[in-house]
Amino acid sequence: MIESVLSKYFTVYTQKDILEKYSMDYGSLSPILSSLRKIPKAVIKIKEEEEIKILMDLVNEYNFPVIPRGNGTNTLGEAIPLNENSVIVDMSELKGFEDKVTSIIVRPGTEFNEIGIEKLPVVPTSFNMATIGGYVAGGSLGFGSLKYGAIWDNVRQVVVYTPKGRYTLEGEDTYSVVQAAGTTGIISQIKIAALNRPRRISVIRAGFNTLRKAIDKALDLLEVAEFISIRNKAMASIIEPYHKWDKWNLIYGINDPDEEEDLPFKDIVTTFAGAYFTVVNRTKVNYASMDISLDELEKIDDVKCLIDAELAKSRGKYFSHTYFLGYTSLPNLKSSKFDLHSFRVNDRVEPDRLKKMVSFKRVVDPEDLLNPGKLVMNT
Repeated sequence: MIESVLSKYFTVYTQKDILEKYSMDYGSLSPILSSLRKIPKAVIKIKEEEEIKILMDLVNEYNFPVIPRGNGTNTLGEAIPLNENSVIVDMSELKGFEDKVTSIIVRPGTEFNEIGIEKLPVVPTSFNMATIGGYVAGGSLGFGSLKYGAIWDNVRQVVVYTPKGRYTLEGEDTYSVVQAAGTTGIISQIKIAALNRPRRISVIRAGFNTLRKAIDKALDLLEVAEFISIRNKAMASIIEPYHKWDKWNLIYGINDPDEEEDLPFKDIVTTFAGAYFTVVNRTKVNYASMDISLDELEKIDDVKCLIDAELAKSRGKYFSHTYFLGYTSLPNLKSSKFDLHSFRVNDRVEPDRLKKMVSFKRVVDPEDLLNPGKLVMNT
């Protein structure tokens, strides 16, 4: 049994309650993802980089699947096992970072609060619990992505271990690993961009009787705002029920100490980001997401449901990461659907970055032992 092999090098956890805990991440919010999960065979914890190499040697020799995991805050089921023979690899204890002023070199188990989120260009709404490695491996956008881009825009270098060896990837080669859900390697080190963000941000709310007017105002703010959300009345009223809302509403943050509501950065992220997750938890309605180009965004005006459009930027291009909650049908747009109920990386990644992931996977893990089933290679 693989447990006895692993026990020569690691503490192996096979208790029922531990296996149950590690069979889930926040993707369990989706009934579709939750129904697919399997109970893993075992759990091990990585504390030193050398242990990753040992593990990859064992994977090569004994041919068993492994799933790297941080603190399990991913909402897309990327740490959920699809195979009962899987070994969960907990990376949350491989910690440490070095501040290089314009960049930070960090171990994957390091949490955002250990560094200080004001130093990082983009952070997930789950920053209070998430690990840097988990976010790099499975995240995409976050607070800061309007101004500084997605997580893949800010990773300068990543070191990964694979069944075929250790790789140091830089520049666009990091696309092979970032957002790949651990299907192309286990991350041991990340070099990420750093900055000095203002510690307090002014929050402004503005109401409009048409979506077009809200979009036009948002376009005027693109270059100066820290974040921009466009929400219809139904959505805004659930998030902040004591505020008087219009048909369409703009909620945005700027660095302006003269504004009346001036909040700490951490409070901003907690209060105004991740709205869809909060509302779905509260209402249990169905939900979906689309990445919509700004020139198509006005076409969602007649969709009857709760709507939250979060403006963002990826590789220099602005768009709206838009959530639809309690919908009966989604708009027919040229924009791409960001599938929140699929475990497949393929259903969320643009073709050119996906090609990088698949090409690298074919070289380093042709047997699909790294988080198996999550990255389809025959594309």
